Order: sequence, then structure tokens, then C-alpha cells
Amino acid sequence: MSSRQIDEVRRHSKAFAEIADKALARRMNTAAAGAPEARRALVENEALEGMGAPPEAWEAQSVAEAIVLAELRPVYFVMEDGIDLDTDVAGEPELVQMVRDNKPGLETLCASVGRVDLINHWTLPYGGTGFLIDEDLAVTNRHVARLFAEAIWNGFRFKRGRFGQNMEARLDYMQLHRSSATRRAEVEEVLYIAQDHEPDFALLRVRRRDEVAPLTLGATAVQEGHPVAVVGYPAEDGDRNEKDLMDRYFGGVYQVKRFAPGFVTGRDDNRVVLTSDYTSLGGNSGSPVISLDTGEVVALHFAGRFKENNFAVTSDVLAAARREVGGQIAVPEMPPATVETPAADLSGRPGYDADFLGTGALSVPLPRLGAWAGDAAPVAGTDDKILRYRNFSVVQSSSRRLPLLTAVNIDGAQSRRLKRRGGWRLDGRLAPEHQVGNQLYSANPLDRGHMVRRRDPGWGDHAEEAERDTFHYTNCAPQHRDLNQRDWLGLEDYILEAAETRDFRVTVFTGPVFRGTDTRLRDQPGAAEVAIPEEFWKVAVILDAATGALSATGYVLSHGPMIRDLVESPFVFGSYRTYQVQVARIEAETGLGFGALPDHDPLGAELSAEAPFAQVAREIDGPGSLLLARGPA
Repeated sequence: MSSRQIDEVRRHSKAFAEIADKALARRMNTAAAGAPEARRALVENEALEGMGAPPEAWEAQSVAEAIVLAELRPVYFVMEDGIDLDTDVAGEPELVQMVRDNKPGLETLCASVGRVDLINHWTLPYGGTGFLIDEDLAVTNRHVARLFAEAIWNGFRFKRGRFGQNMEARLDYMQLHRSSATRRAEVEEVLYIAQDHEPDFALLRVRRRDEVAPLTLGATAVQEGHPVAVVGYPAEDGDRNEKDLMDRYFGGVYQVKRFAPGFVTGRDDNRVVLTSDYTSLGGNSGSPVISLDTGEVVALHFAGRFKENNFAVTSDVLAAARREVGGQIAVPEMPPATVETPAADLSGRPGYDADFLGTGALSVPLPRLGAWAGDAAPVAGTDDKILRYRNFSVVQSSSRRLPLLTAVNIDGAQSRRLKRRGGWRLDGRLAPEHQVGNQLYSANPLDRGHMVRRRDPGWGDHAEEAERDTFHYTNCAPQHRDLNQRDWLGLEDYILEAAETRDFRVTVFTGPVFRGTDTRLRDQPGAAEVAIPEEFWKVAVILDAATGALSATGYVLSHGPMIRDLVESPFVFGSYRTYQVQVARIEAETGLGFGALPDHDPLGAELSAEAPFAQVAREIDGPGSLLLARGPA
């Protein structure tokens, strides 16, 4: 992976060349020596050496990089009235839209980030950035804490500073551009400074302030392409960076709170360091890296260099350290506001197509709801209670506030690989009391588990719209972050790639198994009544390549209840595995009706307690485990 920020931005920006060329044409003196070569090299990703460019082109390209980065990875001021997006910088369109959509919640998070001011230090007015992870617990970097504290035999103490006085430190949450306001919290104790061989972090006990709330540490690892932002106090760093370019980028204003969006670019081999392409300077040490999707802290920034890469300690390391010092998990009174997609924006979506595989006997209608029919949530604009999206549909349970079932058409021949660009939203066609947003997933180890995988409906001319549609809370259910889903998530791929599948097409129904014994979360504001399902099911339907007939197979992701009486050996609670089971068994357990599909099941349509184990529950550990067609009679 390249260490240059411009390369990462080029890799993750959909319209890099267009935006870069416009920015350069607007701001760069194209008549300057070397400028044309530099512009072309930057926009078209060509090496200057290969172009035979003159030496002055290198300097021009450095200027060009700064201009383009300032356009695509800007640093916004955090003002008293919020994040200032009203600038002449265009920004990455997708990032800017996510910030606008989640602006109130993000501004609330910014209020919990403070500048680490130093008192009685010999030369420095401040050392970096810090933020709250509990009411009186803050985190920053080891190299920031070492500016004012040192280890002793039984803990840590403040260093001796100017005039023979001990140094002091405090978080000032209100060091803002064009503001004289203050909101300070003294550092009362240094609880821990990581050793050199450990990740770069330190924990501080700070004076509580009622108006400053702790940030939530994310429990789920984010992947490359995830949208994030760093919030901190970049400092002028002329010794290491090109001052003129840096001033052009930051407008000559430093040491105040800034908000800089970007994308995750990777993780290290040990999975404890995250890299990202946002813009930072030295004073960002100790800044939170915040998910623009969830509002949770996904990492702690500890290193970076202007126009290069950024490095951050992942949030699970911070959570483990917090547990060690006895910190309590922060449960905010209200999580960041959840965005809603207006009903009008979703009008005209075709939804699931029952005739996707064929008509007549090959048509596959939505499952019958049976006893759940009265529980299906009403949908504005339709009488059938079906939420239609691009290439998939959802039936929502009003009592559980989660999807009862989802149905998707997958066309592997037209499938497009899309970078993750979604942000979770509520659906404006449903009443608020029939769905649940981010409040269910805040400050706990639950993931938003896609029912329809984000890439499955992403085919054809509207692939990107379909992928965005999958990021509605109506298409997810809570799943523990430690759930082993490798084979569960791979089922659709296994089926699409199987020789038995005709035309690379498959229809998939998915949903949770709702039971009266499902448990609820304690102390979960806004979602305490939502029961957490413990098992999930799928039914996949294909055309048998050999016969042209339907083939329907059923699967469960289970730790025991559905298949406890089927397995030959004791099942350990919590050990989730993926099994192929009879479609008829899924009918019996869920109360849904799959019409004629059990008759097309290679495992048979009749449930029998006397059937051999391998015929009623097959553990899936790879594509070779699936039975997709009946053998010869």
C-alpha cells in the first residue's frame, strides 16, 4: 500500500480525475514551469520520470497535490455553531453528503474532543488532542502524555516544569476558530501510559463536566473504504512539512478544532492499527477517528504526515484498556440522530420479482406470513405491507421492530463490485414505532447484520441505488460481533458459483428466527424493549442447470435451538455454525409458508425424526458442503 495520501485518495474517489482537473484549472497557474506535466501526472496517475519532465515539474506537482487534497480531503473548522461546511472547497461528494446528513449528531460528538493544554511546560502551550470515553476518563497518545507525565514505581506523576512548579494538563473543549469561549476539565490523574512496545495510548482521569458527554467506542472492526473523520487540533508543523503548501491547505490557521473526513485505507497485520486518508498534522495526536456511518469512535489517531498516510490505534484496544482501569461503559442518554430516507425518495422501487427465475411453475412468490400476517407493519403508499427496494423487498415485524423476512433477486452475470458507500437510515414509509435505529447498537457488542447482503442486489443499471437501499435499518438485525459468519455470508457466492446453478441467478429469502425466549438488552435507551434473535435462516432457490427445474435449499445460522435434536453430539451454547436443513423445517420453526419449495428440496419435503443425520442437517464449511440438487433416482 502506498504511503502517499494522494494515491489513497485517487484509489477511493469515484470522480478523482474530474474533480482534480477542475480544482487545478481553477487554482493552479498552468503557465508556470512544469505545471502542465504535473497536472497530467497527478490526474492521470503517470510518473513524472516516465514523461521526461523537467525538474521544476516536481515542485509544480507538489503544489498540485496540495491543491487537489485541499479539494478532496479538506479540513473544516468546528465553530461555536457547528461544523462549517460553507466553504469554497467542493470536497469529496459522498463524504460531504454523509457529513451533511449526520451533521447534528457529529457536532455533538465534536463537543467531547478537547485540546490537551499544558501549564508550566518549558516550551509548548499544548501537546495534542484528547477525548472522553467515560464521564471522567479521557484518552490521548502516549507521546502526548509523556510531555507532562512520567512513570514512577507505583504509577505516574506530573513532571517538574518551569519555575520549579509541577506541570499540569487540562482538556479545553472550546478552542475554536473565532471564539473566546472556554470549557475546561483539569487532568486530575494519569492512570496509564502504554509502554513503547504497546499501542500508542494513555488514559487520564479528568474532572467531570456535565455538559460534555463521553464518546462511544465502536465494537466492530471497520474495513477498507469505510467513511471516517478525525476531530482534533492540527498544529503548524513547518519543520517536517512544506510550510507554504501547508498554509495554503489550512489557511494559515492552526491550533483550533478541525473536522477532517476521509476513508479507511487498511489495517496492519496485527489488526490493531488502522490507516486512513484524512488530512492531519502534528496536533492531531490523540484525536478520535469517528465513523461517519455510526458516530462511534473506531480508532485513536497517533501518527501521520502532511500529504501522506495516517495511523490510528483501533477502538478495541482502547476498550480493553478501559476495562482494566475499571472504567464503565458509556451509555449516552441519546445517541447521534438517525437519518431517515423520505418516503418520496423510495417511490417507484420495483422490489422483489417473483418471476425472476421464470414464470408459471418457475415463479417463486414471497412466503406466506401465516400467523405473522397481522404483525406485518403497515407501509405508506401500499396495502400489501411490503417494503420495496431496488431488486429486493422486506416485510417488517411491527412487534419486534425488525425484518420478518427479506427477499432478493441476485444476477451474478450482471453483478458489480461496489465499494461500501452506505450510511444506515430509517425508512420514511414506516412508522417510527415499527423500526429501530442506531439506539439499538450504541455502546454494546452488537453489529448491524445485513439480511440482504449489500452487494447482492447490486447488479444492472441501478446497482449503486440497490446497494444504498441495503443500508436501511429495515434490512438489518442485531448480531453479536463475535458471530462466526464466514460460511453464512458466503452462501450466496457458493450457490452462484456452483455448477448446478443455471444462468448465475438465485433468489434468496432471509430472516431472523423470532422466539418468545429471545433476550433483551438492559439499560439500552430507546431500544430496551427490542428482543435480540439468536438464530437466522435462509432459503435459496435456483434453476437446476441439468433439469431446468427449481431447486430450493434451506440454511440456518444457529447455536443450537433449531438443530439441537438433529445433531449427533452435544452442542456448545454460543458456538454458532451454519447448517443446511430442510426448507420444511424452516417452515415449522418460523411459521412462514414457502408454497411448493419444500417439494424441490434435495433434502426432501417430509420431516422425519428417524431420518439419518446427514439427510436433515449438513454442517457447511465451504462450497463443497452444499447439496443443491437431487442425485439420480
